[in-house]
Amino acid sequence: MPARTYAQIECSLKGSKKIRGLSSHKVRWVYLCAHLSDFATYTGVFRYPRPMWAYDAQLDPDGLDDAIAELIEAGLIDYDAEDDFIRIVGWFHKRSGPDNPNRVQSVIADLTGLSELPEAMLQKASAELVCASVKRSLRWTEDSGARSKLYKMLSAFLREVHLEIGDALIVALRSEMEASSAAVQSEIGAIFPPLTITGGTGEGNRSGRVTPTLPEHETKTRRDET
Repeated sequence: MPARTYAQIECSLKGSKKIRGLSSHKVRWVYLCAHLSDFATYTGVFRYPRPMWAYDAQLDPDGLDDAIAELIEAGLIDYDAEDDFIRIVGWFHKRSGPDNPNRVQSVIADLTGLSELPEAMLQKASAELVCASVKRSLRWTEDSGARSKLYKMLSAFLREVHLEIGDALIVALRSEMEASSAAVQSEIGAIFPPLTITGGTGEGNRSGRVTPTLPEHETKTRRDET
């Protein structure tokens, strides 16, 4: 997996309610260190050994553990203490998310190639990647063929992950889709039929029809307002 030489962080991060709600700048710095870490990947999921994280954040181990607990409680990260894996929540919905089929394909390869990735993180990262990619694609022009290419790629990816971890993926997808627009939910239902067969996505789109490009304001969800 290629090492990052720079990090993309949205300027709006400083105005985030979750960030502003943290107890101290020390905890905020711990969060920023995760974004800037030399261990970080283009998937927002990576192994970040606590000794290295504590060194980067200039904290003692107990102080780091307290900060990690607060970040988890705030919904900003997931962290597996046993394997030292971190997932930055919302990674694919922000500027760091892939914005074309080739980038999505690269991210999928990186994500599925992570050794010993905890199953729970694979579930959540996969669900977030799919929802964010579909949402972004609804703003592309249809005649480019990019959306069709993306949907085939996501369909194959979801089938592969589903075979590996079973219906836990469906649970993760439904949870992630709660913050998505009806258009996004409909498209995902068409891309991944097991989702609709086992309970549905509301109205759903089971015909495989590609939703017309929507104006940006029509694809806005409550996730954008947090």
